[in-house]
Amino acid sequence: MGRLFILLKKELIQLIKNPKMRITLFVPPIMQLLILGYAATLELKKVNLGILDFSRSAESRELIAEFSGSPIFNVHPPLENQNDLAQQINERGIQVAIVIPNSFIRDIYNKTRPDIQIIVDGRSANSAGLANAYIQNIISDYAMSKSPNDYRLQITSRAWYNPNYQARFFMAPAVLAMIALIDVMLINALSISKEREEGTFDQLRLTPVSSLELLAAKGFSSIMIGVCQLSVGLLVIRFWFLVPMRSSFLLLALLLISFLFAAMGLGLLISVLSRNLQQAILATFGVILPFSMLSGLPTPVESMPKVLQMITIVNPLRHGVSGIPQCFLEGLTFYDLRFSFIFLWSIAAVSFIMAWFYFRRQRQCG
Repeated sequence: MGRLFILLKKELIQLIKNPKMRITLFVPPIMQLLILGYAATLELKKVNLGILDFSRSAESRELIAEFSGSPIFNVHPPLENQNDLAQQINERGIQVAIVIPNSFIRDIYNKTRPDIQIIVDGRSANSAGLANAYIQNIISDYAMSKSPNDYRLQITSRAWYNPNYQARFFMAPAVLAMIALIDVMLINALSISKEREEGTFDQLRLTPVSSLELLAAKGFSSIMIGVCQLSVGLLVIRFWFLVPMRSSFLLLALLLISFLFAAMGLGLLISVLSRNLQQAILATFGVILPFSMLSGLPTPVESMPKVLQMITIVNPLRHGVSGIPQCFLEGLTFYDLRFSFIFLWSIAAVSFIMAWFYFRRQRQCG
């Protein structure tokens, strides 16, 4: 333990002795969390909406007023004709258009659903789908207000865990998991490859300490840096973004430490298998990209094919993106997160053992 402590002290000094390195380790992650916590959102805001009104009636103006009063839509000046509508969409002047027909008044007072055409710019599929759903809801509410007796069902919605639909309540903890994964993996991935690049790898081979102690010292030092980063990030999430905390902090801390150990093991494995810094950097970002796409952050895991859903089990970012926001919002228990703990520690153990095996062979063979 004495030798391990000395090695750990040496690795920490190497990481933080440079003032620029200290700034790099702590300032950019917090800035990224603050920026991405607001920028990375699934909410739909300020959609440019064009309206082509053939009815030109008091009723159609009432419907247009519904959209003008919505914070989601930015209603442009009335469109003149179909050519004007097509030109505005082609030039990205508007993302959505509504065509109100001449028969609008007749349909309203004959108690039939008005035949309103919705045209969306499908080049942004996600925004187009959300905008289409919002428009349909507004039109349905307006039609219901004109002939309420024709609707036998009245739908009342209520959101659990996030009643105000605050996207940052999910995005901020998920972004924190992604930042921690990138930093810890990159620190570990550069550890051994940096020794090779600087020509000190032969000195490591000749040191009396074991390969396990060397890897443990490098890994634990990155874990300590990651814990400091996450601690500051959690304070930002809790007191800046005001995300409610419904689970115990002890459970969240255990999940975060498990997540960091999984990232550490993968980073060390990349470092041992890389011959230089360039390979380590390229390999790290080559792994992070699929991890990000298969984490459930851009696309729900449930929407992926079954084969990809099985593959995401070995993705530590999936367990971080799902588990950390759930601890904040849902008040989960250890039993609810048992599978995440099992998979995270399995990833950490398997990757660390593989890194140790290859590193020991490299020291023996040169």
